[in-house]
Amino acid sequence: MNTTDAASMTKAVKPLDGVRVLDLTRYLAGPYCTMLLAGLGAEVIKIEPPGRGDIYRTRAPFVGPRGCHATRQTAEDVGIGLVHRARNKKSITLNLHEAAGRELFKTLCRQADVVVENYSPGVMDQMDCSYHTLSALNPRLILCSISGFGQTGPLSDWRAYDPVIQGMSGLMSITGYAGNPPVRCGAAVADTVAPLVAVIGVLAALMRRGITGKGDWVDVSMLDALTFVMPEVLEYFQGGGLQVPMENRHPGGAPFNSFQAADGHVYIATITDDDWQTLLKAMSRTEYLDDPRFQHLADRQAHLEDLEAIVASWVAPQKRDAVVATLQQNKVACGPVLSIEEVLSSKQLQARAMLVDLDLPGGGKVPGVHGLGIPIHFANDPLAFDQPAPQLGAHNGEIFRDLAGLDQQQLDELAAQGVI
Repeated sequence: MNTTDAASMTKAVKPLDGVRVLDLTRYLAGPYCTMLLAGLGAEVIKIEPPGRGDIYRTRAPFVGPRGCHATRQTAEDVGIGLVHRARNKKSITLNLHEAAGRELFKTLCRQADVVVENYSPGVMDQMDCSYHTLSALNPRLILCSISGFGQTGPLSDWRAYDPVIQGMSGLMSITGYAGNPPVRCGAAVADTVAPLVAVIGVLAALMRRGITGKGDWVDVSMLDALTFVMPEVLEYFQGGGLQVPMENRHPGGAPFNSFQAADGHVYIATITDDDWQTLLKAMSRTEYLDDPRFQHLADRQAHLEDLEAIVASWVAPQKRDAVVATLQQNKVACGPVLSIEEVLSSKQLQARAMLVDLDLPGGGKVPGVHGLGIPIHFANDPLAFDQPAPQLGAHNGEIFRDLAGLDQQQLDELAAQGVI
């Protein structure tokens, strides 16, 4: 047996090998969902408008042979949003505003396992591509719809972007400092939590289809998803123990805050009485071990200013990393507050393959630019985004021939008509 044969026999089987996904998504939430499905091994076919393609192909910042910049530097430059979020996907062009384009899409649906879309509710109905229509063509098909507020409820037709959802979930009201306006979380958390929920929904629907033989409609709301990740907020609020806004504190611990070191900040989190005593010993402040003000969480919360002053005075004169080293050596939960620049050089993230190179659709790596790896690690057959984002329409011939049975003359005619 030669080396090539041995390699092919031992090639890892990805969890979603054999699953075909039609990707109608745009912006962040939808493409993030289908990117993860692609990384898990699904054949994700990204459907883009002919000519212009996905909006992020031409949206700053751009990446190319000269790195990442706010404006195009070369003709090869493309939006980093596309390069990052379309990895491991195939690209076809299809005009869904044309009847012929919609019919061709339905043909593809007959041989697909999953369709993911993040249009406003009702748009799929307007295109005559509702779940009921598509299910009639392929009863095994799973449709996953991601929207701001879901397909039902009094606000289902409202438009939303990430900060709207942050505001309406209550997250914005608890973020920031008293006396200041509500603060948006710096990351697009609604846009990135919702697709993770969508992936869970798709995987669950695939599992159930294996039992029943029938597909389903997975309805994911950004508002539902972001509200779901705040159980402690609701629990403490209803129990009367929530300070709003929460600043950098947490009602379940004390100290539970960031502290200024000589050259930066550290975050120290203690929850149990044992945590507090361990922190005191690490700081060599054992004189407070029997102090009645700090014996239990309720006591520490009642004397929070005094408690934080003790910690702050110990942290302040020291270097940030020295504080973290001392506390971690003593098993105190803490860490440095890192800049984005420091995150991009994190040895921990690099060791976990969470900071990876980005490849250009036309070939070659983007110098000095990182993308995110897959945050799911298997002991056997590890995963990776191992294919670059595709060039626009790169897979038209393959997909339309193999799945729709079209020949080259038909493809040329549809292209001339602006259908593909």
